[in-house]
Amino acid sequence: MAAKSGVKIKVKKKGEISIVEIDGAIKSGMEFDLADELESCMHDVKVPKIIVDMKKVPFINSAALGILLNIYKEIERRNGRFGLCAISSDVDHLLEITKLGSVFDIYKNQDDALDSIAD
Repeated sequence: MAAKSGVKIKVKKKGEISIVEIDGAIKSGMEFDLADELESCMHDVKVPKIIVDMKKVPFINSAALGILLNIYKEIERRNGRFGLCAISSDVDHLLEITKLGSVFDIYKNQDDALDSIAD
């Protein structure tokens, strides 16, 4: 679990799916912890499946959005699955403004994401 920068990141496994739970706003400098955790979820996995649970994320900066996009692209390249779930209205608004809401698979909650990504 990363917590060096003030944001808490916990990774748990459900079968072959990594669930990354984030607690706190992702501000300048904190996105590197997120990148490290997401990259470690892909390490040694041929076809990664990752859910990022953002239920406790009130804010995300543009650098963190870029990291999510890069991770998404790498997972797609490896025929894996990547999804965001339980996003706040502010994060949803940011995804709409940046047009990334149509790129990512976004789920209402972790259970919905698990049901979809497990298939």
